[in-house]
Amino acid sequence: MPRSRPIATVFAVVALALVVAACGGSSADITTTTGSEVVFGRGSVPETVPESFPIPDEAVVGATLIDSARGLTEIILTFPADTGAVVVYYEENLPSRGYEITDSDGSETDWRIEFADDVVDGFMSVQTGGSGVAAAAVQFTER
Repeated sequence: MPRSRPIATVFAVVALALVVAACGGSSADITTTTGSEVVFGRGSVPETVPESFPIPDEAVVGATLIDSARGLTEIILTFPADTGAVVVYYEENLPSRGYEITDSDGSETDWRIEFADDVVDGFMSVQTGGSGVAAAAVQFTER
């Protein structure tokens, strides 16, 4: 998978803004356009996210997107933890759930993890969202 740090950074910043906006309500919302293969949602994990993908109980699901034409799912998660703790969680839990980490690199405030299994290729961009809060934009692409 090609590295695209500027795009991932922009995506994560936009994602964080979406998460903040999405936290206004506690119910899950789904929006779809007639004739469209793209479904937007918030507040719940889409059924297209692999069951094996680890999401800690304390994570909050923000904005989601399913693009069935491209086999693409995106999900925004926020965590009551700093970026380093989120990275450690995923570096420990992805391999135990059957994912190979193909790259993991970044800084205290901005980290990218690329991963894959037999069904999907994925990456996540984890960024600091404030004191003790991190947000992750996660993308899955079906093989």
